[in-house]
Amino acid sequence: MRTNEPGREVGHLADRYWEFLLERDPLLRVRQGLPVEALPGASLAEAEERARFAAGVLERVRVLDGAELSGADADTAAVLAALAEQELRARRWYWLTPAVTPYRLFPLSLYVDAVLGPFRFDERGDAGRYLTLVRELARVVGSIGDKVVGQAARGFRVPAPALAGVRTTVEGLRSSAARRVTVADDRLGGLGPAERGRLRDGVRRLVETELTPAFDRLLGLVDDPAYPAAAPQEVGWARYEGGEEAYRDFVRTGTGGDTPPERLHELGRDQCRELAGRMREVRATLGFQGSEAEFHDRLRSEPRLYARTPEEVEARFRGHLDRLAPLLPQWFAVLPAASYGLARLDPALEAGMTFGYYELPTAASPLGRYRYNGSGLEGRSLIGSASLIYHELAPGHHFHLARQAEDRSLPRLRREAAEFGAFSEGWAEYAAGLGWEMGLYDDPWDAYGRLAQERFTAQRLVVDTGLNLGTMSLAQAREFMRANSTEADGQIDSDLLRYATDLPGQALSYRAGFLEFGGLRARAEAELRAGFDVRVFHEAVLGGGGLPFPALRRRVARELGSRHEGDHR
Repeated sequence: MRTNEPGREVGHLADRYWEFLLERDPLLRVRQGLPVEALPGASLAEAEERARFAAGVLERVRVLDGAELSGADADTAAVLAALAEQELRARRWYWLTPAVTPYRLFPLSLYVDAVLGPFRFDERGDAGRYLTLVRELARVVGSIGDKVVGQAARGFRVPAPALAGVRTTVEGLRSSAARRVTVADDRLGGLGPAERGRLRDGVRRLVETELTPAFDRLLGLVDDPAYPAAAPQEVGWARYEGGEEAYRDFVRTGTGGDTPPERLHELGRDQCRELAGRMREVRATLGFQGSEAEFHDRLRSEPRLYARTPEEVEARFRGHLDRLAPLLPQWFAVLPAASYGLARLDPALEAGMTFGYYELPTAASPLGRYRYNGSGLEGRSLIGSASLIYHELAPGHHFHLARQAEDRSLPRLRREAAEFGAFSEGWAEYAAGLGWEMGLYDDPWDAYGRLAQERFTAQRLVVDTGLNLGTMSLAQAREFMRANSTEADGQIDSDLLRYATDLPGQALSYRAGFLEFGGLRARAEAELRAGFDVRVFHEAVLGGGGLPFPALRRRVARELGSRHEGDHR
């Protein structure tokens, strides 16, 4: 129980923030087993409501800034400030943040999958609640269209090179949403015949009169000849009025720090050169003396790098995890209580996802899973499978996110809702990098795959910043990415549009976060010397859950300092 007034105030603010988010985030509600009554839209009014709340929280946190806060309360105060600042940036750049690009539209698919798909019809009134949610989905699509109109009036349009992908995404969502909101008979066991008929008729009417017309309007807005005619022909945020300033804020959110994008750009170039040298050494180990391009041609026909069935893909991942498992106690003092495993993606989703994703344990399914892509196996190299599974599952995302969710000493806000991409992706990349020390990349093929992954995240520092600052054209960025990744041309083109037209700054989180964790460890090793214990360091990093980096640095210094002092009493 908190006994100091500043600590009580911080706890109260964290509880209020949690309740605010829980009321508005349907995915949080689903995770908590709560009913969903509404879906968040893309309207300015909603952005302003969130910003007003965040501003009030930030003002109260700043009043507490000079107060004597305990370590845990100081961490919570830092989380509150960082979340509020992110929200205020989102409002500030509302009109310079796209609404109709593929990644921005992805929540629509999540709402159907996570909210409408599992909806249960157990009691009277459930049919009406379901119809309300279908109407809500149509309202959300309509709010995206309203934002597109408002942005065009202010001179912001999706660049011409990305419009084909926008159309494809909207068309796909239009057809899939109409199909997937229709409820199959085997889900209607709790309804009588009359209610079933009313539900079917109601869904059909809503699809015909509200949902499909909302998608049609969205398509019409970007298909109107006036839209592409006025859209920028070049990509990158520097092309928009105020865009460079917005991009610098996106970088702050994406990296969790204040390193200027120009510095990140140069750092990325340096790292790509260093990693290219290490990859050349591995190629020599494999007995290959030709060029990198020739070696990558060979990779495309190397039988050991391809699976014939999804079961073989899963077996490859499982083999890497089996090698890892006996080593974990040497590197981690505390392991997640939840086990981890593998499951294939829904095949219907695989065409739109390059890899897969980590799925948190839930009460209904208490296993953390990596849902892998089992499609297109003839063109899906497994050279990076070891690096990928150590990033996505153990000791990567699962060791961070499952442990965080299990820690009842943290406020619910920090267990369930605190989103710091650079911490999450940076830890996962650092965790995958532990494989070097653990001997998990002794096979040169696995080593090459890990180095290729590192260089892929490093080149993002170059192309994301270059494209959005306007110092690289799309053609120059494509050439650089071809030279510094093993991706096929189609994936390169897709990724570049992600960086420069959809999620600017987000892709920086992987390498920038990785470097932050590496720097934290290097400083701890230099200070503690023989007293350094990697298990204690990992507990200092993970024991407080995800944190903004300034707070993480303070926590690590606090935790390692107290342990170091304890060792010498």
